[in-house]
Amino acid sequence: MDAIDLFLAGLQLYFITMNWTVERSYCGAPITEESDCFLCPETFEFCTAHNPLFLARPEWLRLATCFSAYAFCLGYLVILWAALTDGWGKLRTPILGFIGAKMYALIYYHTMEFTSETPPQGLGAYFGVEGPYLLAGVLVIRKVMAGSLNPLKARRSVVKYSSKRVPASATTRALEAAIMAPNHFLSEPWRFYTAGPETKARLCGLNEDKRKAAEGVPEWLIVTLASEHKLTEKLGLEDHAATACAVQNFMLSLASEGVASKWMTGALGASPEAVLECVGAGRGEKLMGAIWYGYPSKALSENATAPRRKKGLAGVLTACA
Repeated sequence: MDAIDLFLAGLQLYFITMNWTVERSYCGAPITEESDCFLCPETFEFCTAHNPLFLARPEWLRLATCFSAYAFCLGYLVILWAALTDGWGKLRTPILGFIGAKMYALIYYHTMEFTSETPPQGLGAYFGVEGPYLLAGVLVIRKVMAGSLNPLKARRSVVKYSSKRVPASATTRALEAAIMAPNHFLSEPWRFYTAGPETKARLCGLNEDKRKAAEGVPEWLIVTLASEHKLTEKLGLEDHAATACAVQNFMLSLASEGVASKWMTGALGASPEAVLECVGAGRGEKLMGAIWYGYPSKALSENATAPRRKKGLAGVLTACA
């Protein structure tokens, strides 16, 4: 959860409060000087000075407010949950549907307001109250779309990361994607080891020449192969390939959420046995690699230049009759 998540969560609580106090009261009866519901006196004072049409309560406005009070509250709750749990990607479809409906409602509402016989007075004050709804819409769309990268194009090997922490939920989603990799007879030959502070320290200490670079990596995942077969056997090769697919799934899932990664093997400058010992890997497991990951210092992009493939597609494709 970052500062924007917290800000959006606060706005949703404000919107829900307005739904269940002022708007519900307005739906049932006009807001007057005698109205004693929470925030009603303040609403009456503000509208007297800046929005007299609201107090006039035409039927279209009453119906719109009733709909907002009881229907839009559900949308605010969904966005609140996404902000608190980093569930933007998972809840993308219902959130975009709600934001579309909300933006349509705002456009309709303001059009009717400004074309009425009593348009709002004092635009600064008016949009000071209405502005949070528009700002929230923009920020929510930004949050949702940030997780809509095409991971096949955005994934690159990255070694420079920012200090922003990767949410545990993003790691969990990536691991869940990893275990969906194809594997013959459901052998599930992969094993994953997340690294806490102590394990990270041990891994960073395996090669003093590369300690500085390693310590700049926010998160580590050690992946091993646990197969009953030798790599010289067909089933052993299949298990190895399946685990490689799992690693790719893991990195693609991260990339879809703007998280960068790098698959490290020999470049760690440490023996496989030393890495396995750091994480307490089981007997017979073979190191597939260490996955560095975190938010990149420069945001991932689908337009990032990839290293040129020397052979290209034409050099590796044979069209068989």
